[in-house]
Amino acid sequence: MRFLIQSNLVKKSHLDLAEKAVQKLITKKTPLIVALLSQLEKASVELQSLETIKNKYKKFAVVGIGGSSLGLQVFTQFLSKSNFTFFDNVDANEFEQKMQKMGALEEVFWLFISKSGETIETLATLEFIDQIYSEHKLNLKKQALVMTEKKQNTLTLWAEKNEVPQYEIPVAVGGRFSILSYVGLVPAYFMNLNLKAFEVGAQKALSDQEILTSFVAECLASFDREEWVSVLWSYSSKLKNFCFWWQQLWAESLAKKVDLNGDPAKRVSTPLPLIGASDQHSVLQQINEGYRDKFVIFLRSTEAESGTIKLNQTQTLATKALLGLKLGELLKAEAISTQQSLTEENISNITLQIDEFNEETLASLIMFMQISVLALGEALALNPLNQPGVERGKVICKKILNEI
Repeated sequence: MRFLIQSNLVKKSHLDLAEKAVQKLITKKTPLIVALLSQLEKASVELQSLETIKNKYKKFAVVGIGGSSLGLQVFTQFLSKSNFTFFDNVDANEFEQKMQKMGALEEVFWLFISKSGETIETLATLEFIDQIYSEHKLNLKKQALVMTEKKQNTLTLWAEKNEVPQYEIPVAVGGRFSILSYVGLVPAYFMNLNLKAFEVGAQKALSDQEILTSFVAECLASFDREEWVSVLWSYSSKLKNFCFWWQQLWAESLAKKVDLNGDPAKRVSTPLPLIGASDQHSVLQQINEGYRDKFVIFLRSTEAESGTIKLNQTQTLATKALLGLKLGELLKAEAISTQQSLTEENISNITLQIDEFNEETLASLIMFMQISVLALGEALALNPLNQPGVERGKVICKKILNEI
């Protein structure tokens, strides 16, 4: 990952604060980072025990929500894997349709993922799937594994009772930060991905303190300018799920009522994920001529902006300029022109670029965003690892269920 374009709006105070936060995280290495690096280092050896399952099954299903699913959907889209189905909502209609499309149930291997082991949506879906398997005279427990914390909870108790294999989500790793733990690495093994490349990519992000510092400083400066909408505008369809993963990471980690001192927390922006060129036809008008409260982070891909097929002939005047060009070159022109139009309107923006869609790049991109969010939390004296606003809703939901 590298900067193509940086703003000229960052002050020395922003850079100093960002540098201090990034260096503290990387030199002292928080328990979260240590836990992730440990599992990344061990994965290629430890997960060989799953070889029999990988060879036996060609279809896999993931039951999880939020951080237990979004990151895996990034993997499948970014690296073009199609043998995974995700159950990440308790929409009854969608659930029943997906189950019907699964085909022969004995040919599907299931991964049940919950950081706490108490996620009601995951446990409820497990119950319904287990019931369906029983009705078909099949044993779900023989073709499933569980990923959760290594402590007694509802999911571990179910796994222990039914002799279902378990893989640990480290206690220090919150769900939205867990994609580079076994939450992502176990499915990655089933996808035949290069696990060592994930480790290399993650380490690469950690070693590039200069770009991390610059990015965090840009974000801090945008808050000082009271730009309360942070847009991640990714110019590749393969980055669409990454944008949704980033949205959760940003929103749950940075939006807090109180800071680490118990004082009212500093205001942070609302994340808005967009995809180019599609959202040029849906949201660009709002950004260009709406209220000046946006900070736009363009994320571009060299690979998406190229291609292999050139247009050898055209049939209309509208497409004449594309003669001899590849389709990706149109996307590149759209990205550049959109960025330039925002700059001309004095709308804050920066541009980042990745090159290839491979395991190393993906791990580097994920770790980069995770460290950036952790550093923003450090700089603003926020706890980026909790989500009290989410927990309150869970308590109320259980009360309503008990009253039905």
